[in-house]
Amino acid sequence: MESDIKSTSNQSSRNYDELGSKLDENIGLLTSNCTMTGKAHDELHKWLLPFIDLVKELNAADSKEDQKQSFEAIQESMNEFNTYFK
Repeated sequence: MESDIKSTSNQSSRNYDELGSKLDENIGLLTSNCTMTGKAHDELHKWLLPFIDLVKELNAADSKEDQKQSFEAIQESMNEFNTYFK
């Protein structure tokens, strides 16, 4: 997911629709194949659930400006992830 976000941020004409689809797909794979348990799992969920909501907002955005705002929030969330998880 992180590489898709970085790739989108480097595009001169950002394709937010494509990013939203890729993120949805990766979230589905992540949640369906999750084998984590315990505290690490619980901490990941604290980040993941709001991230999923941000991706839903991106996919539901009606304008490029709304997509851009959602994308920026997704970037911030990924930066937050990297602060707490290695």
